[in-house]
Parts: sequence; C-alpha cells; structure tokens
Amino acid sequence: MDRYERLYPNLKYFFSAFFHHDWLYMYNWQGQSPSFQVVVRDFKAKDSQAVTQTTRELEQFLAQHLTEDDEDLREIVVHKLGANFYAPGIGLTYQQWLQEILTILKE
Repeated sequence: MDRYERLYPNLKYFFSAFFHHDWLYMYNWQGQSPSFQVVVRDFKAKDSQAVTQTTRELEQFLAQHLTEDDEDLREIVVHKLGANFYAPGIGLTYQQWLQEILTILKE
C-alpha cells in the first residue's frame, strides 16, 4: 500500500472501481459519447455512504496538490489512485477534471 492509498482510500476505491480500464464499456451510452459526469453520478447513486468520505478526501487532495504541475497530478491520479482517464482528451487539465468531479459530488 503506497502513501496515496493510505491517505485517500475512498478516492482510490472510487477511481479504481468507477474509472478502471473498462469503464467506457460498462455503461449503455445509448449512442451518446461516454461521459465522466454520468459515471460520477452513478457512483453517487450506487454508493451513497462512500460519497461523503470520498468528497472529503477529494477536497483534501485538491488542497494539498493545488499548485501541482498537471503532469505530476496525472501521475498521481492515474498511477497511484487508479483512474484510467485522460483529462486532456476532453479538453481539461487534471486539476479541472477533479474540480468538476468535486462539483458533481457536492450536488
């Protein structure tokens, strides 16, 4: 277990369970483009008990990595926390992507 997994166990669970390497194929997109927003809302609906703690951990993570270079942030989010997601592919930095996730979690 590495440092990030110890500090952010719920965030690690969220990313590895909902943004694993097959996340694009786990949903019936009904002709629409895959959307991380749908996945985050699905997490909220399926695991409401974990939402509060995951939200808290994401807030802490963002506060501690606010000035992180985007490539370094990508390394942590993808390789340490298990998110199989390429934020620049949708025109966002990892900081922006994480902020958008946080906004949805707080809805």
